[in-house]
Amino acid sequence: MGETDRGRAARRVIAALRLVERLSAAAAWVAAACFFAIGLIVTYEVVMRYVFVAPTRWVEETARVLQIYAVFLACAWLVARREHIRITVLTAYLPPAAQLVLGRLSLLAVAGVATLSAWFGVELMRFSIAMGGNTDTTLELPMWLLQAPVSLGLGLVAAQALASLAASFLDPARLLDIRPPEAT
Repeated sequence: MGETDRGRAARRVIAALRLVERLSAAAAWVAAACFFAIGLIVTYEVVMRYVFVAPTRWVEETARVLQIYAVFLACAWLVARREHIRITVLTAYLPPAAQLVLGRLSLLAVAGVATLSAWFGVELMRFSIAMGGNTDTTLELPMWLLQAPVSLGLGLVAAQALASLAASFLDPARLLDIRPPEAT
């Protein structure tokens, strides 16, 4: 019966890992849609400004808001694929066991910093909501609207880093760096 309990626990862990990976992928698709929308509205602005001599008042701010959302929503997907900023010039030459330890430690550090940052982001959002703060721009957006993607994205980064850490115990090769080919 102990083996069955272990098997159930492993299935639950794998299901949780897949859920986090799906959430990261969904957030990345939303980020891609935001970037696409930025391209469309900036093109619209260029046409309106230079062809019809009728510039808009909303495009620049909307593009900036969409960029904030896109950047922070894409972060977890990059962590999942190990395509975030990493310096591998030395770690690629370490033995696999050392790479694994350093990879796991770095994921713990990412999870810790992202969790702390997300928590402070939520606190800042709560403060902005309580104060009724708005941007000093044409659209006068509520400040929490600009702060939400930071907390959401970094919370997802923390979950993805922990999921990647857990997955490294199931498949350690996920954290190993490939050594560059030797020069001939």
